[in-house]
Amino acid sequence: MNLVPNNLKILLWFMALIAIFVVFYPLQTHEYWDAWINSHGYSHGLLLLLVSLFLIASKPEAVNSSNGSIFFLLLLAGLILVYPFAALTKIEVISRFLMPCFILAATGAVFGYRNLKKFLIPLLLLFFTVPSWSIVSPLFQAIAANAVASISMLIGIPTYIEGNSVAIPNGTFLVAEGCSGIRYILVALSIALINCELSQFKIRSQVIAIALAFLLSVVANWVRIEVIVLYAHQYGMSHPIIADHNSLGWIVFGIFMLFYFLLLPYITRQEPKEKALSPEPIQPRQKWLGLATIALFVLGAAMPAYFYQQLPEKSLLVESEAKPAIYDFTPATREQHSQEHSQDSLHQLSVLEYDMRDRDADITDSLNRPVSKPYRIKEMITNQDAAHALQTFVLTDHNKQYFYSFWYQSGDLITTSLTRVKLGSLTSLLKGNFINRAYFVTTECDSGCTNLTAHRGFIQQLMTK
Repeated sequence: MNLVPNNLKILLWFMALIAIFVVFYPLQTHEYWDAWINSHGYSHGLLLLLVSLFLIASKPEAVNSSNGSIFFLLLLAGLILVYPFAALTKIEVISRFLMPCFILAATGAVFGYRNLKKFLIPLLLLFFTVPSWSIVSPLFQAIAANAVASISMLIGIPTYIEGNSVAIPNGTFLVAEGCSGIRYILVALSIALINCELSQFKIRSQVIAIALAFLLSVVANWVRIEVIVLYAHQYGMSHPIIADHNSLGWIVFGIFMLFYFLLLPYITRQEPKEKALSPEPIQPRQKWLGLATIALFVLGAAMPAYFYQQLPEKSLLVESEAKPAIYDFTPATREQHSQEHSQDSLHQLSVLEYDMRDRDADITDSLNRPVSKPYRIKEMITNQDAAHALQTFVLTDHNKQYFYSFWYQSGDLITTSLTRVKLGSLTSLLKGNFINRAYFVTTECDSGCTNLTAHRGFIQQLMTK
């Protein structure tokens, strides 16, 4: 009787899971594919997926006989319950990271903990393909800006740091999201994991190798930025190396990775190789666990799809007078715009209502910014109105100036934080409320912009209605 080779069991299961995601989770699949193909920061994603498949297929000695694990099936059920909430509230960072978590839990459910542990590294590689690591970019931007400023001052370059901006006599550098070094960290950690798998390091050596790769990738990014600062200080801001800093970054990163591989033999030890196991039949319990796992995936995809079908008709769109162009958000399910006079000041109120059952409506815009391009922020004023902290801006379009405030509301929660309103949406969903609202109040400045009190009074009156 010909039995399926041990390594092909998990490989075929893994490929079946990918096919399930493509069929039942097309939106997340498209987001992954789009990031892998069109984004420089995640262009390694497709390659890592293929490498993961290769590593799984190249381990015929790893699979032992197993009856699966009910614990991992229950864990998968818990993750599946999280998914519809993340999908309905448009918290992409959760819904995207759930995909590799699903694969991890599903593999443990069908093949058990012992086999999952042996295939852990190929499965962990999938987490570095998730196109949402920019969530930690602000942290690494701040660290890089402070590190570069400290190094510059140490070597005698007059340096001033403000936020993520590093100023030297010849110009100012902004440590933007692309300069956070996240792409180098992801690639370095991926290389470290692949090397740990191929070299069969002991657990302690794996931890050392991964930590060293992380540390060197962070320092490599600092060195890249510092080299740019040195060239700008010596030759001015127009030097070609400043314009082509992306290529410089990969050259510096490559040098640090070479040092990494030269250092590894002195700090790591290998495990003895496992003996190959004879092919074994799939246990009946594994078959039932596999079917239950697939059923959970289908149920998880069906829940948000059901709510999307319950969306009311978009016939309540209200337009009154001129629609202000202050905001630049994704399409709302319903909109209301109005103008009011109060205390001799003209106020424009826009209320954008986002129904979470509308797949296309999202309370955040593509850049998470409250102001569209025709307007420029001249000043920001933080004030307290109606017991709620608001962000108030002075805007200009080169013709007039405006006081501008905005906030979001989800259930009883009123906030200016996009993160808080997204998390507040989860509570609202549990109460059966699918609506989020964004409020925008714009007040034209008088001749001396002395009517801030009128702007605040209108907001306070609005919030206490």
